[in-house]
Amino acid sequence: MQQGFLFEPEVMARTELQDAIARLDFHSAMRRLEEFQRVWPEAKLTWEPELVCAGSRMAAKLLDLDSGYGAWQKLEARLNTLDVSRSWTASLRRNFFSRLLASNRKLFEELRTAADRSLGDFYLLAEQPRNARRRCENEIRQIGDGWKVRLQLGNCDFRLGHGAVAHANYHWSFLLGLPDDGWALIEDLRFLARLRSADETEWAFPELCAAGELPPARFSSRGEFDGFKRKFGAAFTESPSSRRFCLYWIVSENKPFCSDGELIDSRRQLKALHPRLHVQYMQRLAQVS
Repeated sequence: MQQGFLFEPEVMARTELQDAIARLDFHSAMRRLEEFQRVWPEAKLTWEPELVCAGSRMAAKLLDLDSGYGAWQKLEARLNTLDVSRSWTASLRRNFFSRLLASNRKLFEELRTAADRSLGDFYLLAEQPRNARRRCENEIRQIGDGWKVRLQLGNCDFRLGHGAVAHANYHWSFLLGLPDDGWALIEDLRFLARLRSADETEWAFPELCAAGELPPARFSSRGEFDGFKRKFGAAFTESPSSRRFCLYWIVSENKPFCSDGELIDSRRQLKALHPRLHVQYMQRLAQVS
């Protein structure tokens, strides 16, 4: 595109219209739309008129977090069928959820919405990862851990540039029950691609453990280590084999807090659960020791 073309009156008017929509200033957008259609009646607007009408109806409603989430899903589904760029949609999403949060501050004492959505999700949609991280951490402390909130915590860390911490949280999410179809929620696409490249989908996380591609799951005190074993007590015997492998890997990684028998048993369990990954893990330990 020639630079001079950017300053053509029609192009500038179209850009101003789109900017008003992205800012959710639908009063201004409606005025600019009417002016554009009056001055350039032959010009083709593809998606702008529909979004101005839809946005004006939406702006007239008092939306709480749940109804706002539903309204955005409908709008985004429509955006996906129109010729709207991803970057523009992302800008609209950020502005929409920032404004939604600002208009619902009285709900901030709650950790989850009436429809059981985490407030951390809304902060991520508003592209506020630090606030989202604080919300996820508060939820874990006050309500309890779970694979969804732990995965979102990983996404917060990924957006903040803390890759290793993000991967540790993704792994913790797996220990808490992350299903295979939940992988799509992982925002670190390079890490996701590594999971999907595993020889066996079910054993993707254990493969990363054995290869040393996850941060060492080491505790800073015996109390933390004992708390981990209490938390996952039943999971050591009742979880699927791949999760049990990861649990025993964590035990093995915490040698300073293990009794001799406990350490030996953890490595025997690794061998019984997946001999090939056990060999790979033990070879790596020999190299780094």
